Amino acid sequence: MSQAETREETIQFDEEGMKALETLVEVAVYLKESGILDLLRVVAERSGELLTIIANDPALHRVSALADGATRGITRLKPEEVISVKQNIEKLTECTLRSMAAVNPADVKPVGLFGMLGALRDRDVQRGLGLLLAIAKNLGACTARTK
Repeated sequence: MSQAETREETIQFDEEGMKALETLVEVAVYLKESGILDLLRVVAERSGELLTIIANDPALHRVSALADGATRGITRLKPEEVISVKQNIEKLTECTLRSMAAVNPADVKPVGLFGMLGALRDRDVQRGLGLLLAIAKNLGACTARTK
């Protein structure tokens, strides 16, 4: 008996098998519509070439080294600290990106000492500086402990 004949015998076209087949087709259609299927095809067709590019890309080596360093730092945290970091990263990333979207760097005017002092009257500036100072305090304390 050939391998194809063996495979045909194992496929069950009962109600459960038909539901599984329908789900598989739905997933394939979604992947096609989203463009992911085409991307997967290119990756499959050019996997050797892509692996060579990845293996020889200095930027990816640097990113990998940074990820390794971050991972080693994460392993030293307590589980509850990791949860807190995750939540803070989500919020700070959102706020940072919203802040960057709201400002056109070309429109920003230089600010001197008196301009900075005047900006300190703004509650949002005070809150932002307070956050930065709290992070600086904790960074300083942490680096003093790791000597």
